[in-house]
Amino acid sequence: MKESCLYNILRETAWWALPLIVVTLSQIAGPVRAAETIDEVLAVVDQNPILLSDLALARLVGLAPPSQETGIEEDHSPLDARIRLELQYLDLVASGAMQHLEIDVGRQLQLMSAHAGDEAGFRKTLSEHGLEWEDVEALALRVAAVHSWVERHLRPRVTVTVRDVEQAYQRVIVEPMREVGTEPPSLAHVNEELRRLVSEEKLNAEVKRWTDQGRERHRVTRFVE
Repeated sequence: MKESCLYNILRETAWWALPLIVVTLSQIAGPVRAAETIDEVLAVVDQNPILLSDLALARLVGLAPPSQETGIEEDHSPLDARIRLELQYLDLVASGAMQHLEIDVGRQLQLMSAHAGDEAGFRKTLSEHGLEWEDVEALALRVAAVHSWVERHLRPRVTVTVRDVEQAYQRVIVEPMREVGTEPPSLAHVNEELRRLVSEEKLNAEVKRWTDQGRERHRVTRFVE
């Protein structure tokens, strides 16, 4: 299990030493115990390791793809999603943006806990995965911070024109329906739905642009595919 002191070691050890931790930590107790894998380092963003238990936590609280995804057609694996979240979070920290964000960690914790079930059962499941409540809080902080940045700084950049809606109407409604020989509804009938679709597509593009820029500023090292 991932005890708090061990977790701090995993979180703070230099990234180049992390591949050795799975082997060496399992041998601390000496030859009287068989080697046991405590946790596995899957990737590192700057100096922050992404552990196998991090992916387990994301699944427990309902943040594993596709529920956490914004619709971008790449990086759908749980590891890719967790790397991307860490990258975005560290970019906010490094830029100083965290100091100016209104971050509702409590609300995010409520959502996570509600997905995981009753508190007693949730804490028991966390323990079974070598996790602690502090791990949930750390994940909630990251998700809430990124959400705040996206909603307050990226979404306002999105504008939807009449031309955008018309193009989406042809692409999403008219062409697919005519291919199967059905009559599409009028543009007026689906206008609001298309506006929301285009808005989310443009927001996804803004998020992807931000994340791609973050990849140029932060080092990502993967140990597994």
